[in-house]
Amino acid sequence: MANFQTNDKVRIKYHIQGKEDGQALIFIEGYSGNEATWAAQIDDFVKAGFKVITYDRRNHGKSQSVPYGMQIARHGFDLAELINHLKLKKPVLIGHSMGASTIFAYLSLFGCQNVKAVVTEDQSPKAISENDWVFGLFNSSWENFYKNAALIETTKLTRLPISSEIKRILGEAYRSYQPFDFHFNQPLLLDSLVQDWREEIKNETVPHLFLAGSASPLWSSEHSKAAASLSPFARAYTFKGCGHIPHLESADEFNRLVIKLFKKTVTDLQEFLLLLFNFQKQFSTCIFCLKRPCKFIHIELSLRRVKQTTQMEMLNYEN
Repeated sequence: MANFQTNDKVRIKYHIQGKEDGQALIFIEGYSGNEATWAAQIDDFVKAGFKVITYDRRNHGKSQSVPYGMQIARHGFDLAELINHLKLKKPVLIGHSMGASTIFAYLSLFGCQNVKAVVTEDQSPKAISENDWVFGLFNSSWENFYKNAALIETTKLTRLPISSEIKRILGEAYRSYQPFDFHFNQPLLLDSLVQDWREEIKNETVPHLFLAGSASPLWSSEHSKAAASLSPFARAYTFKGCGHIPHLESADEFNRLVIKLFKKTVTDLQEFLLLLFNFQKQFSTCIFCLKRPCKFIHIELSLRRVKQTTQMEMLNYEN
């Protein structure tokens, strides 16, 4: 496992697999996780021709644990340092839970200039419910947020069974890791959860796919649609019956969706949307008319580019 040192002298471990000249994908694990949580993705994405990069964030997995840098902004900066260390040009960023927040932190610091596209999985961009946002952690308000945040450690995150093969791979991997220290890392969790990333989403200029599990125990799955509505470059997809970890609970569906979207270098927003909605039709109701099957495949095309916004169009294609 290779490593590099951050500018505040923390050793970050990472793996690179797949084609050296393939489109780079960076998978970022959630809170308390490690790179092994992507075990069900690596083979499929490597076979599809991608350059697959997994890493352990500071204080996670086999990366160095330190009592400083307990801010999600620091994790976003670490991601930037990894991208710079590997000299990556426009990687696709794929983050689960706090891994998604790490991406939001990166975007808040560096923007989308060196990012091809983003996939965030079951992470509400605002974890505290208020009048204008009802998709907080356990629907927490500021009054009960800290009490509810403590429940994450003991909450069962999955709702669908994980395959025995994935369990075996994860079990072998986790035996080589030190147990995650929830108490030690609580400041990181709280710092991450009090952020509001909605303005970052509004400023995005690259395709962004928001994923959610319909049975997530942490928040309403509607957070993904609400977040996607903030950007003309974003769309949402919900995994039916899944809890908080669709990439393990419905690994084949997750892999087919993301591979189909990004197997070709996506430079045209229209292509991104066509692929997404044609795929979504196989698994769920139409997000516009809420019917399955629907009479039309509804494709909303936004031709906005940086510093330029054109009129939104709605195109109907016969089923």
